[in-house]
Amino acid sequence: MKIIRLPISRWQDYKKFYIESVTDSPQAFLWSTEEIDLKKDTEWQDRIKNMYFAIDDDNKLIGMSGFYCEEKKKLAHIANIVRVYVSPKYRGKGIGKKLLLTVIEDIKSKPEIKKLQLGVMTTQTAAYNLYKSVGFKKIGEQKMAIWVGNEFYDKYLMEVLLDK
Repeated sequence: MKIIRLPISRWQDYKKFYIESVTDSPQAFLWSTEEIDLKKDTEWQDRIKNMYFAIDDDNKLIGMSGFYCEEKKKLAHIANIVRVYVSPKYRGKGIGKKLLLTVIEDIKSKPEIKKLQLGVMTTQTAAYNLYKSVGFKKIGEQKMAIWVGNEFYDKYLMEVLLDK
């Protein structure tokens, strides 16, 4: 297993893997499969830019993690960790942590970024514990954060301040 950045030319692999992740864990992602179908190719090509992927020996995607930086000037010191996912078959092997640490190291190279933040559904205990293990602290809870099927899910809000 290795961690890579995918070239934009592999955006369709990313889209397929994202669909797998939403199908497996719909409560962990904001887009529904119906909304994914409406996204333009250029949106997928743009979204791949700040993503890291874990691939197996056959070059198959088995995990992902990404980030985006806030665009507003007053929030330009904040980066958001997004789309953290590892295929079920590969969970419990430290892949999620390697992906997350890779993303954090990339963000640390950006001197303007002073804080990382993320949201994780309260039902995702393993993900919550992963984030805590790399220094994130729970700062709040958002009730009824998303609606999936016939159920609301609450979300923990987490952050970590970067030492530069």
